[in-house]
This record gives sequence, C-alpha cells and structure tokens, in this order.
Amino acid sequence: MSDSGHGQGWLGWLDRRYQITPLIEFLRHKEVPKGPHSMVWYYLGGMTMFFFLVQVVTGVLLLMYYQPGEATAYESIRYLTTKVPFGWLMRSVHCWSAHLMIISLVTHMFSTMMLKAYRPPRELTWVTGYILFALTLGFGFSGYLLPWNKLAFFATSVGTDLVKSVPLIGNWLLQVLRGGPDVTANTLYRFFALHVVILPLAFVSLIGVHLLFVQRQGMAPPLGAKVAPRGMRFFPSFALRDLLLWLVCFMVLLVLAVFVPYGPGIPGMDWELGQKADPLAPAFPGIKPEWYFLWEYQLLKEFPPHLFGLEGPQLCLLVVSLLLGIWAIIPWLDRQAQREQPSPGFSDFGWGAILFLTFLTLKAWDIGAMEPATSGSSLKVISRTCAWWTIGAGAVIIGIRWLLQSSRQSSPPSASR
Repeated sequence: MSDSGHGQGWLGWLDRRYQITPLIEFLRHKEVPKGPHSMVWYYLGGMTMFFFLVQVVTGVLLLMYYQPGEATAYESIRYLTTKVPFGWLMRSVHCWSAHLMIISLVTHMFSTMMLKAYRPPRELTWVTGYILFALTLGFGFSGYLLPWNKLAFFATSVGTDLVKSVPLIGNWLLQVLRGGPDVTANTLYRFFALHVVILPLAFVSLIGVHLLFVQRQGMAPPLGAKVAPRGMRFFPSFALRDLLLWLVCFMVLLVLAVFVPYGPGIPGMDWELGQKADPLAPAFPGIKPEWYFLWEYQLLKEFPPHLFGLEGPQLCLLVVSLLLGIWAIIPWLDRQAQREQPSPGFSDFGWGAILFLTFLTLKAWDIGAMEPATSGSSLKVISRTCAWWTIGAGAVIIGIRWLLQSSRQSSPPSASR
C-alpha cells in the first residue's frame, strides 16, 4: 500500500500505479509571488490558454463541415453559417476567440517585458513564449484565406507578396508558400495544412515546453527580491481565481459572438463572408490585412521606394527583422535586470514599442475602410488624431522619465545621520 495517506480510494489507486503523490505535493506547496505590482498580470497566461482551448474546440467543430477546395471552401462556409443550426455562432466564437487570444497574448508579452520576468533563470521561458506568439500570428494569417472569399483572397495576395523582399530566396519562398506564382487552390490547400496540422502540432509541443518551464521555475518574483516573498497558494486560491476569470472570458466571448457576429466592421476586424473569391476579378482598393498586421502594412508605406541601395520593402523587412531579433534576446541584453536592478532603459524600449505599434496601426486606419463606399471622413479624422496624439503623448512621457532619471543620477546622496 502507498504510504501517501490516500488509502484505498481512487487517489490511492492512481498513486499505486502512476505515483501522483509528488505532483499533489507540488501543487499543494506551489505559490504565486506577490509584489508591488498588481497580480492581474499573472492571469494573462491562463487567459491566453483559455482562448486557445476555445480555438481548438470550435476549430474541430468547423472542421466537420469545412471542405477545402476552390469550388467547395466558400460554399461549405456559407452552408455552415446559413443552414447548420448555430453554425454562425460557432464560426463567430472561433473568430472572436482568435482575436481575443492575440490581444491577451500581446498584453501578456508586454507585461512580462515591463515586470522584467524574463531575467535569469527564465530566459528560455521568454524565448518559448516569443515563438508561441509568432505561431499564433501564423494561425491568424493561414486561417484568413480558408473562407475563400473576395477579401481573404486579395489580402492574402498582398500579404504573401512581401515574401519576395527576402534577399536571394524571396521568389523561391513565394513559390513554396503559394504553391505557384499566384494565389490559387494550391495556396488554399497549403494554408489549410498549415492551419489544421503543422501549426497546431508545433504550438502544442512548444506550449508543453513553455508550461514545463513555468511550473519548474515558478512565476517570477518582484524585481530585486533576494528571496521570493510569501505569496498566494496556487491551489486552490490562485487556481479558483483563474477558473473564475475563464468563466468571465467565456461570458464576454459569447456576448460578442451573439451581438457582433461578424466583427466590429473596422479595417482588420471584419469577418463577414461577403462574395466568393474570383482570381480574374480586379482587386478593390483599400485592401488591408488583419489588425495585428496593420503596423507592418503601414510601415511598408512609410519607406521610400529606394534607399541605401535597397528597395523599400527589402529595407522595411530588414528593419523589422532587426527589431524582432532584439526583442527575442532581451533577457541577455538587459544586464541590470540580471543583477536584480531596475532597468528603465528597457522599460522605455517596451513603451516605445507599444507607441510605435499603436501609432502605425491607427495611421493605417486613416486610409479608410475596406470598400471606397464605406470609407468615411470621421474614421480618418479620429484615427489620424489618435495616432498623432499617441506619438506626442508618448514622446512627452518618455522625455519626462528621462529627465527624472537624469536628475536622480546627478543629485548627491543624502548624508547619513
């Protein structure tokens, strides 16, 4: 008999076969550290996991009706949303949960950045989370084409065309991605395989590694703490709060899916089925990608056609790759955080990234909506004003922070009594 005290019950039966006592003891003693920051940031990872699980469940349900193919993809989605009971709700929940997952994941990543939770020994936790974020964007990009409607077709044509800017192998990569020189049924099959097989396998494998790191090392204590302070018990206190947040997220998701089934209708957040894709039809102006790619879409427009001997798209791709590479290796660059010291420079870098992305996204909306008939001047005025106010307010805040930091460093230390 096991000496774990579980007796002859079902826990004792499991323990004698699978030795679950260490796991139970680990959960009993695991704690979530408390600090001067709000504990709400610790729930963002679980929130992202919830939306991913919703994606899996609704994705499997959609897969029961979806038929990939140039002649069947659009018709199967139309049949699902018009004939299948609650099919429209199923698709709406899938679309909304995808966007909410990206929002929660972006917030989780930036909160980790600001709290310096990437400092040793959690460097690889940051890297695996970073790759998971890239895979999530891959989910969004590959799933966008699957309805095979007019908007998805031309948006994918524009989005994949950027691959040509990769030096030396750009045209080859474009052929691999599209399955030919143009977006065709071969592209649809490849994106379908990416969306339902390749990316899910990679995501599930990597999320297992990420969760293993989090469980083995625990959540990062406050910066500068020599010893992790006494925190909240993970089970049941933190776990029950996490479960309550999942229920709140589920309610919000259902409300959005029921009352706004096709998205808010702004550029990059509109998934109404519309018209079937016609490769021979001319593309209508104002085609935009999903909102989480709008910043790159706008950045391409900001670059001149030629600069420093490079074409504008090539230089843009180089700058974006450099910035993303720096973001990935921040745990090794932030030497002050490694010594458990504040690193305001990297905090400002994080705020600068937020302002940079927000500014470009808002400016991309300035061009108008996706159809010329729906592009109103009010949207342009609001987005343009918000964009410039964002960059202006950010510059003022960063300037004030820099002046305060400089004054602290220049002021002499007070004499000890």
